[in-house]
Amino acid sequence: MIYWNADLAAKIACSSEDMKILPSYIDYLVDSAKKIAQGVMLPDSEQLSSEKDDFFRYGLLLVSEGLSGEILEEILAVLLYVSKVEGIEFLKQCVAAEAILSIANGEDEEIMIRKLLPYCGIDAALDTVAQRKSEHAD
Repeated sequence: MIYWNADLAAKIACSSEDMKILPSYIDYLVDSAKKIAQGVMLPDSEQLSSEKDDFFRYGLLLVSEGLSGEILEEILAVLLYVSKVEGIEFLKQCVAAEAILSIANGEDEEIMIRKLLPYCGIDAALDTVAQRKSEHAD
């Protein structure tokens, strides 16, 4: 988990309209994590070179090098501190950092989702959890 301070918190300020893209971005990250866990996509493969999200791609490369735990978290925290982006783009980097840490720790889909949904805000998080439960009940 990335630890927050006032500087990082100020960089994530974005509108509720901007935040509406986060659930689909989280779905993308979770889907990528599933592909990695299933061996469909390897973090150091050619497939990764087509990844358009530079932050996510770099994090996956670090995972493929065997970095995990505190070292990986420290590197991702530094990347966030020096990031030049703000608003929704910075918030996406924060979500990607949490996803990368989940992948490195081998966490399952449900744990990963529970860690990422709070970035969407409480209403979106609750709605997404309820939707997922109803989909699994069908």
